[in-house]
Order: sequence, then structure tokens, then C-alpha cells
Amino acid sequence: MRRLHTIHLARMTLSRTELFTILSSPHLIHLILDSVQIPKISKLPPPKLRKLTLVAMYSGEALELMISQLEVSLEYLKLQWCHFRPQRRSQLPLFPCLRELHYHQSYNSCHTFPDYSMLNELFRLGPQLAFLHLFGMFHRARVVTFPKSLQHLSIEALTEWNFAINALPQLKSLSLKQCKEWWDPKLLPPFIRDHFPRITSLHLDIPWPLRNIALVIARAQYNIQSLELRIVTEFGLNMEGRNLSHKVEIPADDLRTTTFPAALKTLKLEVVQADSELGRSIAPCTRWIDHEVLPSVTGLGGPDLRSVEVWFVQPESKLARERVIWRQWIKLPNGDWQMDGCL
Repeated sequence: MRRLHTIHLARMTLSRTELFTILSSPHLIHLILDSVQIPKISKLPPPKLRKLTLVAMYSGEALELMISQLEVSLEYLKLQWCHFRPQRRSQLPLFPCLRELHYHQSYNSCHTFPDYSMLNELFRLGPQLAFLHLFGMFHRARVVTFPKSLQHLSIEALTEWNFAINALPQLKSLSLKQCKEWWDPKLLPPFIRDHFPRITSLHLDIPWPLRNIALVIARAQYNIQSLELRIVTEFGLNMEGRNLSHKVEIPADDLRTTTFPAALKTLKLEVVQADSELGRSIAPCTRWIDHEVLPSVTGLGGPDLRSVEVWFVQPESKLARERVIWRQWIKLPNGDWQMDGCL
């Protein structure tokens, strides 16, 4: 196993010899344990592992002991649908080198920690934490503090209740997976502006009819220069446009009073279409960019927009390979726009 960088084990039981041998591998970087039963080992090899992913793991003395002995080397930790039950908070180790944490909360009644205060405790135990990804139901979780080192936050559902803090001025980028209840150009923009005042990059997962609102949200921030949108459709954006349940109109007065005159420079879209011809997404998206985003005076992209990139992706299926079509619009020195593209 000298050249192994990643080991993924699932639904099995490890012996002491097997676990010791795996952790002794000189080039091992990432260990993924999915529903694995591990033995208790009082002393492990010198910690070298940099990335640890735990999926559906139930804590016991063996797991807690392994984590505590890896704490000094871990730079990446992922807890997904786990049940971590240390008897005392003091048993949560300090992670002095941890840079990235992924925390997936189960949607059912089972939680990784016995109470949410221990989730806040976990944040405090990563003094170098820069990337934080939170997924799942956090409607009852009240985040009291974040490490001052945090620069990138990705969260699935965002509500004001989640954030007892006043602001995260050090944050550089924000990614929101779901926030349907906040899709109002008068509500969400000031919330983001007040809590994350210095972000320069915003990523939103949205349905196609909310694309204009997404641009308003981005341009309502002080410093956002890059907006990334991810849109998933079953049969094409032309079908999504007929869905009036998400249809939101932006009054001209609201647009003028909500947005700032400059800042946004790049717009990136990833359109993932499961079925049918990609032309059903390419045509409506191109019309939207040409007629609503790019115009110099009325365009939602704003006067400082310099480039627009779109990836149309059809994932691999049993009948066909993955297909990707790329389009790009570049603003020329004379103010005109030039489009390029390739398969």
C-alpha cells in the first residue's frame, strides 16, 4: 500500500492489524470510513493522515480514541450522518491544523451530537478553520461563534435564527443551497449584507425562474465581484420557464433602490439537465443573457460586468456519455460583447 493516497472502506469490520497497517501507509492522505466497525487500539502509528471522512459511523471508545490520536495531523474532516456521542465535551479534541470541515446533519431525529452547543464547540476547536460546509436541517441550531480564521461558508438552509452573531466581516465567499423562504429582493439582500459584509463571491443553487432575483441579491452587496449560479432541470429550461410557482417580478423602483451601481464583474452558470436535448436549455439561457443581463443601461448584470460563462451539462447515463457545452461572453474595450463557445 505504499503508493495509496486514498482508501475507501464501506460496510465491514476491521481488525487491529488491518487498521494499524492502513494508518501506517507512508503516502496515505485520505481515509474514508463508511459504516465501518473499528477496533480499539491504545496506540496508533505517528499521525500522518491529513483527511478523514466518516459516513454513518457510530461513536464508541474506539472511534473517539482514533480521532483524538489523529487530531494533530488532520487538515480536512467530514462528518456525514454520524452519531458522535462523547460523554464529556472535554473529549472533543483540539484540531490545530484543521482547515476544512464538512458537517452533514441527518434529516431525521438522529443528530451527530447530543445537543447543538457541542456543534459550536466543534467550531471553536478548529482555530485555523477556513472552509466550513454545513448540510441538513439546522432550523433549531443557533450558531454562537465561528473561528476568526473562517473565510468560506457553505450552508444548505439559511435563516436569521441560525446566526446569533452580528457579522462575519472576515468571510470572503458564501454558498447557499436552499433559501426559498428568503427569495425576496427586500429581505435577503440586507440580511446577507449585514451578516457577511465583505464577501466578494456568492454561489446560489436556484430554480431557473429566480435567476433575476439572484442577480439583484448579488448587486445589492457592497463587494461581490463574482456570482455563480447552479440550476438543475429535468427536461430543459424552456420547460422550467412555464413553472409560475417560482415566478417573481422585480418592480423597476425596487431594482433601482436595492442594487448598487458597480462591483459585479463575472457571472458563471452551471445548468445541469437530466434528459432531452441540451438545446432546450441553451436557447432560453442565451436569450436571457443577451436581452436581460448584458444590455448596457437596463441589463441586470450592471455596468461593471466583464464576462459571462455558462456550462450546460448532461450527466452520464446508461445510454450516453456525459456531454458538456460551454459558452462565454466577453466585454470588449469598445463596450460590445463577443460570444465564444465549444462542445
